[in-house]
Amino acid sequence: MSAPDWHRLDLETLAGELRSTLPPAEAEKMVWAFEQALAAARIDGDLLRYLLAATASLVARAEGSSPRAVFEAFFRRSVSDEDWRERYSDLIA
Repeated sequence: MSAPDWHRLDLETLAGELRSTLPPAEAEKMVWAFEQALAAARIDGDLLRYLLAATASLVARAEGSSPRAVFEAFFRRSVSDEDWRERYSDLIA
């Protein structure tokens, strides 16, 4: 799979899916988060890795845990690989 062209990526389809499957407040927060991450990716795709690490560190500090604990908790709650491939992956193309 080739690297995405962050400048051409349109989040509308993904936003529609999130809005149709999540509670309204949660959907809007996720859409906002994707918009912020995409803005960083448009500056430099490598920034996403730094943004992920920084965010995990800030969440860890707020929760009194560690970045590893944050990632492990998110991993347990994340969609399965099959759901990702079937439902979401193509929405970020």
